[in-house]
Amino acid sequence: MILTGLKKRSQHDSDHKDRKLIKSVLDIINSSPNQPAENKTDSTEKFNEGPSLKDLQKMVLHIDDDAEDREFVLEAINAIDPSYVVLPAKNGQEGIAFLHKAKSLGNLPCLIILDVNMPEMTGFEVYNEIKKDDTLKPIPAVIFTTAAVFKANQKAGNEHLPVFVKPDNTKSFITIVKQILNHCKE
Repeated sequence: MILTGLKKRSQHDSDHKDRKLIKSVLDIINSSPNQPAENKTDSTEKFNEGPSLKDLQKMVLHIDDDAEDREFVLEAINAIDPSYVVLPAKNGQEGIAFLHKAKSLGNLPCLIILDVNMPEMTGFEVYNEIKKDDTLKPIPAVIFTTAAVFKANQKAGNEHLPVFVKPDNTKSFITIVKQILNHCKE
């Protein structure tokens, strides 16, 4: 559903820079893990050509195993500022794989939003994995979770990681997402 929306935006957006960024995001998402992005020969422009991402739009990587929560965050960010491109990942491995693809193209998200309670890798484990990579380490990350007991699970080394609890009403949800977007790296 999100990919379809990005494809429609790339076809109908009147701003060339927006179309270029959206096509580049789709290229990252659709690139084969066995084929380096720089060897692709399709008509999609590469992310690292032309204006920098900073000159275009901002990308946010949202890693959450709950599809409804991913959709709520996408809708909230689009309501706040539709120039953001929100890239969903349904688990930590998918999020890390996306980051490595984006890193190979030299265009990283301005922010990573992590859920805590996910199968296979918790949000804290994903965060710690990201911090092992010198290129990915500077990307700001926040925890956005329904788990009210998150502080007990924070371990040494990630106690400075901003944590936001998902509220159960729309107005508060949008207010908190605005606060989260303030962490987006310029």
